[in-house]
Amino acid sequence: MTRWPRCLLFVLGWMLQAPSWGEEPLVVAPATSQIDISTDFTGADVKAVGAMIGPGDVIIKVVGPQQEATLSRETKLGPFWVGGDTVKMAGAPSLLFLYATAPIASILPPAEQQKYALLLEGVPVRIEPQLTAHAADDWRKAFFRLKERQGYYHEDDRAIRVFGNRLFIADMRLPGDLQIGTYTVETLLVKSGKVVGHNVGNFRVRLSGIERWVWNAAHDHPWLFGSLFTLAAMVLGFVLNAIPYRRR
Repeated sequence: MTRWPRCLLFVLGWMLQAPSWGEEPLVVAPATSQIDISTDFTGADVKAVGAMIGPGDVIIKVVGPQQEATLSRETKLGPFWVGGDTVKMAGAPSLLFLYATAPIASILPPAEQQKYALLLEGVPVRIEPQLTAHAADDWRKAFFRLKERQGYYHEDDRAIRVFGNRLFIADMRLPGDLQIGTYTVETLLVKSGKVVGHNVGNFRVRLSGIERWVWNAAHDHPWLFGSLFTLAAMVLGFVLNAIPYRRR
């Protein structure tokens, strides 16, 4: 039996016992614990199956591993555009997806959204070098706009389907250029503007096949990997130079 049917059976079993589990209003079973990336990887569809006691709204937050990014601003010098200021953004997640049964702003007040980090532009990010508050805010907004435009930060209020005010299934589409690492899946149950249920899980994204071997070698033994890569390039160059070319 595959993981998807097992998750569904687990949740259905919980629903049958739910009356005696009054202190546990929410249960979630992710349908995958690992995603393998190969050369032909174009993205992945991830499901999460869950159940709740009584009607309510569900929010699922998917957070990727942290990632550094460098942003630069071009300035106009006469008729030309030239490179201007450059800053480094650190500490922000590489991916942030917010899924919900309704627009988050309509089911949670701003204070609760802030408490559970449900604001796309509220993600903490460090900016280097240090800037004035006004300049830092401009760079931060530009960073979030870039992430949203690239599809790494977004909110979707149509990805979660609820059946009978008890069972819910989330269909989450992940892009093809995922960063390697651990992704956190946080599920919230909301009733009357308050979070009454909280569940946290995760899944791993890793390389598979020859890509995994190369990645591990480059990170675990960088000097050896660099030396072997340089040697291989030298040998390839020598072989190509040794091949006689026919004159036309």
